[in-house]
Amino acid sequence: AVVSTQSTGYTLFRVLPWDLAAGANFLFQLGYILAGYYYNNVGEDYAINWTTTMAPVTLKMMGLGFDLNDGKEKGTKLPGLLRIIGHVFFVGTYLVGPMDDFKRFSAFIDGTLFDENNGPKLSVGSQRLALGVLYLLISVITTAFFTTDFMFSHQFMEIHFVLRLLYITLWGYFNLYRYMAVWCVAESTCMYMGYTYNGPDRWDALYNFGNTAFHCSLSVQSLIDTWNIRTSAWCAKHIYKRCKFLGNKTLSQLLTMLFLALWHGVHFGYFLFFFQEFLYGMVMEKGAANNTLLQEIASTLPPKLVTFSRWIFIKVFMSFTFVPFELYFFSKIMHIYGSVYYCVPIVSAIIITSNVVFAGKTAKTE
Repeated sequence: AVVSTQSTGYTLFRVLPWDLAAGANFLFQLGYILAGYYYNNVGEDYAINWTTTMAPVTLKMMGLGFDLNDGKEKGTKLPGLLRIIGHVFFVGTYLVGPMDDFKRFSAFIDGTLFDENNGPKLSVGSQRLALGVLYLLISVITTAFFTTDFMFSHQFMEIHFVLRLLYITLWGYFNLYRYMAVWCVAESTCMYMGYTYNGPDRWDALYNFGNTAFHCSLSVQSLIDTWNIRTSAWCAKHIYKRCKFLGNKTLSQLLTMLFLALWHGVHFGYFLFFFQEFLYGMVMEKGAANNTLLQEIASTLPPKLVTFSRWIFIKVFMSFTFVPFELYFFSKIMHIYGSVYYCVPIVSAIIITSNVVFAGKTAKTE
């Protein structure tokens, strides 16, 4: 399956004009992974199968096609199939990322990515590996206490509303740790080989997760910016910027989110997850920046209380946004949301409405 995606993409660039080949390659790679999702995962809970590794493979092949077409005026040549296969199978990025590009891989293989005086350092990779192992241990321990099954039990509904809200928040927060763990371990592999070289004494070229920034985020957008960084950068380059002809940044962002949902799978939960990311980040949060009522309320409170409230707010919204990503199916998602009376969607709707009502206006006070 892996080689077929590469050989097909390679053949398209051999027989078609490159502008057509880039589009055909994109459609083929996306269609291939979607067919895999449909025949393997529809109607079932998530299972690790060949589509798990095919997701980053198809993304690499799409990016290669776009890069080839973008560089044709600069004399870019079609690389050999063996080198393309090497890029896709590269040990540090094959399974879970971080997403890299063919240019970096070629420089690494040719020995031009860094010189012998700026080679990889054992300590850099070891630090990232230790962080990954730490997150993995925390994930194993905490998810044994905060389980999905408990949220569907009668006992869960019998505890206080505030405790249910806290449980879902911690469940979502600690379930994210396994993603942090595998990304850090994958990054450490790349660091050991020097593949993440980003200038003298810098090894952060393929950072996929912002450790401190993630835990300290006070806004939806700053949180998004710390998560799966390389995939987000790929989408910004190859999807968002290619929608420039639409003349509408919001529509471009929405289409980018739609692509990400499709790339992850065909379950309802993926589409709801990325729609909520768009809604909270692009609509609610950006509108709140001009909401004078919220600004006036914040001005009457101690700054530290405002900061702490924002931190709690982001953690709650993060975990509830993660629910559809983890549970996939409409009935399961609505069960969890309903267990706390849909408080997050309701609060979101109130904030978005107030953004419209109080945008650019002076809030009345008694």
